[in-house]
Amino acid sequence: MDHNSFKIDRVIEQRLKMDREVYENFLAFPALYKRVRIDTIQSNKNQQLLFNSRLDKFIANTKKNKIFGQWNDDGRLLDY
Repeated sequence: MDHNSFKIDRVIEQRLKMDREVYENFLAFPALYKRVRIDTIQSNKNQQLLFNSRLDKFIANTKKNKIFGQWNDDGRLLDY
């Protein structure tokens, strides 16, 4: 999860950019949150149904400008 080595899958990036509001909300989210959520989606690239389900949920929540899940370990990871 190194900041410099992390790359967003092209398919995910394209889906985020399809809706300007979604992409702007995504860019405003904390860096750690983006890496955790995107990694959770990307790690299932070979399981297409799970990949699409997670991506759809992420995009729906991003559209609402909503952060979800245990991405910061109850605040302990906010410095990363």
